[in-house]
Amino acid sequence: MSATPRGPRAATAILAATRDVLSEIGYRGLTVEAVAARAKVGKATIYRWWSGKEELAVDALAAVFEAEEIADVGDTRQELRRAVQMTMDNYTGHAFDLALPALASDCATDPTLLEHLRGRFLRRKREFVAAALHRAADRGDLPSDVDTDLVQDVWAGTIVYRRVISGGPLDAQLVESLLDLVLRDGGAGAPRHRSPGTAP
Repeated sequence: MSATPRGPRAATAILAATRDVLSEIGYRGLTVEAVAARAKVGKATIYRWWSGKEELAVDALAAVFEAEEIADVGDTRQELRRAVQMTMDNYTGHAFDLALPALASDCATDPTLLEHLRGRFLRRKREFVAAALHRAADRGDLPSDVDTDLVQDVWAGTIVYRRVISGGPLDAQLVESLLDLVLRDGGAGAPRHRSPGTAP
């Protein structure tokens, strides 16, 4: 498990260098040596705080990926739109976003690193989105027993599949289609909150 470095400037430089290398050559090509050279630090400095490239990549991604509370604005569709958009931004808004699926694949055989990946940003983000989904259920827009994990898996799975495999569009229409899928089918006929001007 990585520790918080005592030298914040060095840590910032190392994480930024990691993202630069990821954007240029991807996760498979990432090495501690390349990051050290880009950050102008010794390898020993990196190994003092991170066990290897896996933890380094996790922390570098976590530093810039969004994980914020979804504000309660009294409108389910508007709130969930923000949740889906946050997911899309995380997987499409960076030059190094393709590193995350590769990183998750490599970490799958190492429970400690996989837990680090989940704990650094995935779990916190999912908790925030789950809170918004529970509010939707309280309003009657989703079933009271809504499976918040499944809903988020559908959103993230669709976005990652299009980003990595199919090359399908990742745009505002996809966001609205994912919202329709959850609110129309998941709502089981319950009334839907819509933002002004949003088509049924």
